Amino acid sequence: MKKLIAVLLLTLLAVPALGADWSFFGSARMSTFYKYTDFGDAPVNGEDDDWGMIWDFQTNSRLGARVKADKTTGYIELALKGTDGGDLDVATRRAYGVWNFSDKAALKVGKDYSPVSQLFSNQVFNADDDMEGSGAFHGRRPGGLTLILGGLELALLTNPLSTSAGQFPANSDPDYNLPKVEARYTLKMNNFQITPFGGFNYFEISDTSDTRAAGTLTDSADIISYVGGLNVKANLGAFYATVEGAYGQNWSNANWKNGYNAVTSSQATLKNSNGGTNDATSYMLGMVLGFAATSNLKFEAGAGYRNDDPDTPGSDNDDFWQGYVQAVVTLAPGVYLVPEVGYQDFMDSAGGQDQGYDWYAGAKWQIDF
Repeated sequence: MKKLIAVLLLTLLAVPALGADWSFFGSARMSTFYKYTDFGDAPVNGEDDDWGMIWDFQTNSRLGARVKADKTTGYIELALKGTDGGDLDVATRRAYGVWNFSDKAALKVGKDYSPVSQLFSNQVFNADDDMEGSGAFHGRRPGGLTLILGGLELALLTNPLSTSAGQFPANSDPDYNLPKVEARYTLKMNNFQITPFGGFNYFEISDTSDTRAAGTLTDSADIISYVGGLNVKANLGAFYATVEGAYGQNWSNANWKNGYNAVTSSQATLKNSNGGTNDATSYMLGMVLGFAATSNLKFEAGAGYRNDDPDTPGSDNDDFWQGYVQAVVTLAPGVYLVPEVGYQDFMDSAGGQDQGYDWYAGAKWQIDF
């Protein structure tokens, strides 16, 4: 009986897909690095520094499928997040469908990289970190509706309603009535591509001073997040380059990636029980330079800087910068070895403490199938 039920279920799943073309893919990735860490003003286990080996199955290894049926397409990408000696944990990285209702217009429904993410770095350390949130602005992969009109993408995304512990009164009432909004416009000109992008998120912490809630907030507080940025790419023969900059407010409240800085450094907090907020302003700069020496050998160097400035009394800037150099070696079709050397400086925290730095050297191994 169990086998019969399984066969029926598979049949039901397969019937709607008979008119679609499915292609499956996978990617297995390993990190093999040595890392030296200086702990700055916060020794760990009584030690000022440490070094060790990273020899890990990367949690962004994946298995997925591409689907095409008439005027609709689909994409599914599962993350294989296993640890050594244990079973694989599986998570959904991306899952969306696209309806192409005209030659230059489409509607995307589902979970994918948001429009503020330009994905221009190929940094492989830390499971393909790609300078996300620390040189390359990154909006993660939220669910949403995205309208695509030529080079314009306008997305209405899940409002993250960030209410992390200690940020707002425990009995406060956060509310939202709007989705997060993000947009970008890609302008292509011969060897150049220019992409302005922006995003906005809003929610409210309601008054909790009435008798229905034993709260302390006597007036509502508006939590407003925004970002504006520009990404410029150039491809000149075997050379390529990208420069990006972004500026905004309360990025962590919108769940835009905080990189290596503390979440609280780019997060709004309440001033007092009378309402109002201490807002955090942030800016980020990133650059990548590359050279394709042959079809099987490419070199890339990148650098990124982030500055978060929380307006909370007693807080200072929280800074971070990093740089890396790598070679991408194609050993065979779908087989890659990526040696990389890099430096990461965590600089001072918002509390004024030296947070130390890292040196790393090693390689990523990857087989796509």
